[in-house]
Amino acid sequence: MTRISSLLLVVICAFAASAGELRLEEQELPTKLGVGYAVRVLDMNGDQKLDIAIVDSQRVLWLENPTWQEHVITDATQTKADNVCFAPTDIDGDGLVDFAIGADWQFNNTRGGATLQWATRGGKENGGWKVFPLPADPTLHRINFADVIGDEKPELIVAPLKGRNTDGPEFAENGIRLMALSIPEDPANQPWPQTLITDELHVAHNFYPTDMNGDGRDDLLVASFEGVTLLEREGDKWTATLVGAGEQERPYPERGASEVKRGKLADGSDYIATIEPWHGDRVVVYTKPKDAPLRSLWNRHVLDDQLKWGHAVWCANMDDDADEELVIGVRDDVGDNTRRGLRIYDPVNAQQGEWRRSLVDPGGVAIEDLTVGDLDGDGRNDVVAVGRQTHNVRIYWNKTQPDR
Repeated sequence: MTRISSLLLVVICAFAASAGELRLEEQELPTKLGVGYAVRVLDMNGDQKLDIAIVDSQRVLWLENPTWQEHVITDATQTKADNVCFAPTDIDGDGLVDFAIGADWQFNNTRGGATLQWATRGGKENGGWKVFPLPADPTLHRINFADVIGDEKPELIVAPLKGRNTDGPEFAENGIRLMALSIPEDPANQPWPQTLITDELHVAHNFYPTDMNGDGRDDLLVASFEGVTLLEREGDKWTATLVGAGEQERPYPERGASEVKRGKLADGSDYIATIEPWHGDRVVVYTKPKDAPLRSLWNRHVLDDQLKWGHAVWCANMDDDADEELVIGVRDDVGDNTRRGLRIYDPVNAQQGEWRRSLVDPGGVAIEDLTVGDLDGDGRNDVVAVGRQTHNVRIYWNKTQPDR
């Protein structure tokens, strides 16, 4: 069991078993990874249980709940190393989950490399799935399915890390081509129509699809050198609004924001969570000023600067209050007393930047990515984290007792 320490500008003393206090128990799974680049929880076999899907450097696999038996999606013969990202949806309309997969990850190669493909099981229970190629730009880094057109069909949103033919430290010659690929009627044999969303952002480490304006279509929050940009579709065009300033005081490439998610507070308002700057050392939250329009610069709150290379962000309810907590994965150690691992931040007064921090299993996972979901059906969200240097997969079971 993992004991959790908490702080909120001052030390808060509590017992781990007391009602309402966050309490997690760790479980190391037998699966060993090269690099756990990405992880998601979803029902892979229709048994109403959340399974774990993982992008490893030379394979994509899923672990079956509750035995965590490994199943192959793709292996090293089907995609070029390294696999770096994936996105699930039913692409071919057979009622089963398929995956888009980004591979041939070459961090510094803005002139070549990168592959994009989609994989379907085609009725197979074992062995690698069938793979079909899609077009990709160099440094392809993040993909998600989202309905950005508003036709109730998902498009594949594709984001390279850096603009084509750019050089550091500013990578300013060209912006990234953030693209939407529409699924055709026959996805295996027809080209996927492409729509350019924007090419004006630089070094976009991640993005998050979410309907920020309530129009029924997914908007995009993008973390880049510019900070956090909100992209909204109006007719056939996209409007870009800087809502998060990001870190702009350090020399390149330590600029902007690196990860991004949207969270909800008890009063119904939103917050935007980031890691700053790119590959940064700060946990940052943005809250919208009272009565300000959505298209405005939100207030910036630095919650934590005692970390090195934060690399995963999630927002989810981890206890029995109405706020969504902020779940952060840290990839590297600052030193012996400031370790990588899982951190959870509970809103106390979010508008004033007051959050209670919990350190979970320090040093246990060099977290490259994490995800949140109720794995055991007890009504509480659990956390799954995958490691880079630690090459491991851990579940953090949520054993928090509700307030009575």
